[in-house]
Amino acid sequence: MNDLERHALQLIGENLDSPDVFTDDDTGLAQIRASVNDAVQELCMVSGSYTKTYHLTTLEDRQFYRISPQVDYFAYVVEVWDRTNGRKLDQLDVATMAKIDPLFLQTNGTPLFYGLCGLEHVWIAPYPSAKGQVLELRSVMIPAPYTRDDDPVKVRENFRNAAVYLAVSEYHASRGDASRATEYLEQYLEAAGLMQLSPQTAERQFQMQNPRRNPRAWTY
Repeated sequence: MNDLERHALQLIGENLDSPDVFTDDDTGLAQIRASVNDAVQELCMVSGSYTKTYHLTTLEDRQFYRISPQVDYFAYVVEVWDRTNGRKLDQLDVATMAKIDPLFLQTNGTPLFYGLCGLEHVWIAPYPSAKGQVLELRSVMIPAPYTRDDDPVKVRENFRNAAVYLAVSEYHASRGDASRATEYLEQYLEAAGLMQLSPQTAERQFQMQNPRRNPRAWTY
């Protein structure tokens, strides 16, 4: 049992000295551990707070590449650097790239642009005519689930409480307590800084006109 799991059990009301529901074994903590892992992965993906630099070695006449990290999971690329030429590649979608260069699938040269393709593929344009160039891809990663008590939990310190709140929310939801589940879900959104994704009021737009032309322009 790690610190996050202990915190979650305290909020649930479990006696950590003599637990009667969640014992310190794989079966007793499976639900809490799975919820904490889900929360950590969601926080890392949405916030983009867990990044790694992936070094991509280009190949001759190769435009599409698969990102296959050895540890954790690839989410998306946020920045690509060409250290050899000292420049940053611009990210584009396929439609925009086609407007810039309708023949970009057949154009080779020094890579200037990149884009995402599917879940784990990126493309570069123009594609290199020779192999060996190295591009640095700073990528947002999703940590693999931890399975042991001493495994590191790859989440920022300011998001640790948020992960606990989501685990507690899911626990109450599984017990049919919608009120408590909603309460901790709101705490999760607030602690994670995601409350703005769920606005309290509908979006409104205000327009102001010249009151001489429209006497009711200032009336809302």
